[in-house]
Amino acid sequence: MKRLTSTASLIATGALLSVSAYAHHSMSMFDMNKIEVIEGKVAKLEWTNPHMYLSIETKGPDGKLLVIDGEGLGITQALVDGLKREDLKPGTPVVARINPNRGGFGKQVRILDVTTQDGEIHPFYAANTRTRTLTPATSVAGHWAPNRASLGAAFGAMAQFPINDAAKAEKAKDLGNGLCYVEPAPFGAVLDELRTIDVSKNQVVMKFDNTGDKFERVIRMTDKHAANLKPTRHGDSIGRWDGDTLVVDTVAFEPSISGLGASVPSGPAKHTVEKFTLTPDKIRLRYEITIEDPMYLTATASLSEQWDHRPDLELAQDTAGCTEGAREKYKQAF
Repeated sequence: MKRLTSTASLIATGALLSVSAYAHHSMSMFDMNKIEVIEGKVAKLEWTNPHMYLSIETKGPDGKLLVIDGEGLGITQALVDGLKREDLKPGTPVVARINPNRGGFGKQVRILDVTTQDGEIHPFYAANTRTRTLTPATSVAGHWAPNRASLGAAFGAMAQFPINDAAKAEKAKDLGNGLCYVEPAPFGAVLDELRTIDVSKNQVVMKFDNTGDKFERVIRMTDKHAANLKPTRHGDSIGRWDGDTLVVDTVAFEPSISGLGASVPSGPAKHTVEKFTLTPDKIRLRYEITIEDPMYLTATASLSEQWDHRPDLELAQDTAGCTEGAREKYKQAF
């Protein structure tokens, strides 16, 4: 997917799991250990990728009106959470929970969620608290999306990957920070956005709706990789069935600045094995991946995640890709 990458970590506040800029850019400008409240009315909602921005007109400590910009996630993440742009029209009274800016009141903040007068809580960075009833699937084919808590667990697992000193040195450079970049698995596979799986006899096609920049993986159902493969971003994938589990083997990745996580590089010998299995109640898909990379890992790395069955979602139609204005706006927070 294309998005701004960073090495920031996952933050947990009480029972609330909130995804940090691990998926986008550094969040060092926000105090992630504090939650404050802003009351006011919506001045503007910028429905943009890789971040949306909500501007709230409120009163400052001196009683004077001012507008504070607040950062949210990408549009496709918001759609999975059920946020609708028409819910936050200009003039709508709101109460926003935010992580404040370390630079003081009035500077750009990080929005957790927004409550409107009807009592509805509209999630931004915070996990969705709305009740959602999931329906069973009949196979791994279908529409799937991880929830925010599941994404948090996957990010936590990536943070524990056994990377070597060379990988740590590259990670410290944070080369992906502030760039629009399409990440391969595992990072690109675990984000809390829609992905569809179409299954046929000879191939499985996976489409990812990531922050307006869609990408596709085609898995050939065969037992051997082709000879003389040209390395690509997502590699060459072959699949087989182990009972009802789809097993995908991928090689021929091109080296990537974020191939093992945000700003954690991967080398040309990276090899992944992924498994896709319906849970016993069939309302979720269990995703598992193991990764070998002799250039940057000291041992095999692995993580797992559950994807909710979401037949109610379709690939986004009204979303632009990573736009320059939205991409750079986070810099105004410093």
